Amino acid sequence: MPPGRLVQGSRRLQPTASASTSAHNGSDLPPYEPPSHPMNDAGRQALANLTNNNAEMRKYEDHLSKSATYLREVVGAINDTLFARKSQLTSKIEKRRGRGESEKGEHEAELEEYVNKLHGDVTHLTDEIEAALRQVIDYRAEVQREKLVLGSVVDQVQSERSRRQRPSRKRKAAQRISGDSDEEMGGVDDEPEEAEAVGAEDEASLTGVREALHKAREFNARQYRATSAYDRYASNNEYIAFKKMWHDAQHPEDQVPLPDASTWFDDQGRPIRDGAPGGDEDLIIEREVQDLTCKLTLRPLKEPYANQKCPHVFEKTAIMEYLRGTGGKAQCPVCTKELRIKDLYLDELTLRKVKRAARAARESEDRSSNADPDEQMDESVLMGESTQLRSGRANNEVKQDDSE
Repeated sequence: MPPGRLVQGSRRLQPTASASTSAHNGSDLPPYEPPSHPMNDAGRQALANLTNNNAEMRKYEDHLSKSATYLREVVGAINDTLFARKSQLTSKIEKRRGRGESEKGEHEAELEEYVNKLHGDVTHLTDEIEAALRQVIDYRAEVQREKLVLGSVVDQVQSERSRRQRPSRKRKAAQRISGDSDEEMGGVDDEPEEAEAVGAEDEASLTGVREALHKAREFNARQYRATSAYDRYASNNEYIAFKKMWHDAQHPEDQVPLPDASTWFDDQGRPIRDGAPGGDEDLIIEREVQDLTCKLTLRPLKEPYANQKCPHVFEKTAIMEYLRGTGGKAQCPVCTKELRIKDLYLDELTLRKVKRAARAARESEDRSSNADPDEQMDESVLMGESTQLRSGRANNEVKQDDSE
C-alpha cells in the first residue's frame, strides 16, 4: 500500500496543538467547559437505585470480613510456630546444661540458627500482616463513607430539582387566586416553557453531580485521615481481636498482660509492636486467669461462644439451648446483660486456650516417655496450625437460622 493512502482524499491533516496555539497568539481562548449531558428522571432514578444496592455492598463487606479473619488466623499461626521452636531450643539448652555439658551439639547449633532466622521472618511477616489489616479496616471505612456520599448526592439532586420547580408552582398559585385562566393570560401554557427551562438547566447537571460526588468523597476522606490512629484502629473490634490473637501467640504460658490500647500507636500513628514500655503499670490492663469451664454446664469448654454484650463465655450448645428456651433472648446467666442469639460468636481466643490446655494435659501424661520430641524439626507446623484454625472456624459457626 502506498504511503499516505489511508488519509488520501478522505481525511485532511489537521494543525497540531502547537500550531493552533501559535495561530491564536495574542488572543484569549474561551475557558474550557467539560462535556455534559442531561440529568433526566431516568438518570435520577438510576442514581437512587445505586444508593439502595445494598447487596453488592454486603458482598464487598463480607470479603473484607473474611480477609480480617484470615489475617488474624495467620498472625496466630506463625507466632505459634515461632514460640514452639523457641521452646524446643530452650528445652535442648536446659537438658544439655543438666548433663553438665558446656559445648553446643551440632543439632542444637542448627536449631539455634534456624530459630534466629525464623524470628526475623516472623517479625517481618507480622508487621506486613498488621499493615494489611489496617488497610482492610480503611477499606471497610471507605465502604461506609461511600454509602453516605451517594445518599448525600441523591438528596442534593432531588433538592435542586425541587428548587427549580418552585417558581412555577408559585405562579400557578397566583393564577388560581386571581382566577385568571391560561387564555386570559395570553393563551400560552406555562408547562412546555417550564419543562424546556428545566431541561436547559439540567444540561449541565450531570457534570455537577460528578463534581459533587468527587467533592463529597474527598471531604469525607480528609475527615477520616484527620482522625487519630487510636480512633481508626485501636477502637476497632477487628483490630482488637487481631491484637489479642497476636499477643496470645507470643505469650501463651507466662500470662503477660495485654498493653492498653492507648499504647498501640505512637504520636505519628505508627504501630508499636510491644505496646506500652515496661514499668508503666497504669497503662496495662490486668488479665485475669480465665476459667475454661462453662458457667451453665460446669464442664470444660469445647466450643466456647462469647457475645457482644458481656465478657462471659459459654459452651455453644448450652447457651443456644438456654436462649432458644426463652424466645431467642434472655438475661446472661452470670450478669444482668441481655443476650440474643445473633450476639453470639465463636471465641477463637478462648478456643486456642482450650486446645492449648488439652495439649498440655496430653504432654503431661507422656512425660514418662524417653522419646525426645525435639530431635526432629517438623516444619509443617505452620500449615497445620493454619488448617486447624480454618477447620475449627468452619465447624463452629452459628447457623443462619439461629441469627435471624
